[in-house]
Amino acid sequence: MRLMSKPKLVFKTTINLLCCCLALLPFMFSSSTMAAETTKIKDTPLKIGGFSETVMIVSNIDTASQFYQDIAGWQVIDDSPADSHLLNLWKLPAHTKVKQTLLANKGTTTGFIRLVELQGIKQQRIRANTQAWDIGGIFDINMRVKSMDETFKKMQQHGWSSNTEPVQFTFGPFVVKEWIVKNSDGVAFALIERVAPTLEGWPNLKKFSRVFNSTQVVADINKSLHFYQNVLGFKTYLEHKGASKEAGPNVLGLPHNIATQVERSVYILHPEGKNEGSIELLQFHGATGKNVSSHAQPPNIGITTLRFPVNNLNALKKLLTDNNIKIESQQKMHLLPYGLVHILSVKTPDNTWLEFYQEI
Repeated sequence: MRLMSKPKLVFKTTINLLCCCLALLPFMFSSSTMAAETTKIKDTPLKIGGFSETVMIVSNIDTASQFYQDIAGWQVIDDSPADSHLLNLWKLPAHTKVKQTLLANKGTTTGFIRLVELQGIKQQRIRANTQAWDIGGIFDINMRVKSMDETFKKMQQHGWSSNTEPVQFTFGPFVVKEWIVKNSDGVAFALIERVAPTLEGWPNLKKFSRVFNSTQVVADINKSLHFYQNVLGFKTYLEHKGASKEAGPNVLGLPHNIATQVERSVYILHPEGKNEGSIELLQFHGATGKNVSSHAQPPNIGITTLRFPVNNLNALKKLLTDNNIKIESQQKMHLLPYGLVHILSVKTPDNTWLEFYQEI
């Protein structure tokens, strides 16, 4: 009897151990898979994309949203409540109330505009009372328009204003009309209509196109170039230095008689050297004004930040740390349409607030 009982005990123990092992297999597989994925991400070379969206803090989100729908011809793609972790990312008090709306040019998957309204916190406008040559913050965002004449009339009716009227000029092989226009929140657009040759490759351009470029007016273009080119690895799409060829109207609103004397340095930069989610750096040589860079951060009203997708945020953090670039904040948060993301913020040499995110 005893001899028979031992095999039964061993058999039951073996079965129990086997069951335990089988039960643990999914967790063991899951852990090993996660470890492999973590290693894979860790070893992935850093890749930064062009910015996918522009974030604006506005004084009235309903009015702003209606403008983009009625005048720009865009559509709302998300107006769900903002993740509460946005307050931590932007270093805002916990009692701050947030409303947000994400809009897109119909048919596009990038170049979004995210409107944010904050309540219960003191704010000021970043670039509402500035000239083009005043330094600090994000100067404008660039969009193409189908008809400049129609856009000009409608935007004036909605309270947008400018120091100039639309200016037509020749840029390389292209003839374009451009107009830099601003609203009372200090949000500025550089609107561009292609006159000749016929624009191709923009099938979703019905009224306004997606956002494809954004300008920063800087104090020292060499410092800014070092940040974007040497630290972040951006490549040059366009480089130009010069003054206006003739005295007269110009898109930047310089006095007509000195437009030929004030040189401007311009660089358009992108991680892959494209003009799609690209950064434009602009420095005026001989025209000086005030510096509003200390205001260029949340919760102040205006164009707040540009958001860039990355494939390896840890690698970016190391790159920034190795180059003595301070990480202002970092969070894990839900951010539609991307889903759950890790996101961090930094400041450029001129205090412009930028954000980089990785989809989880």
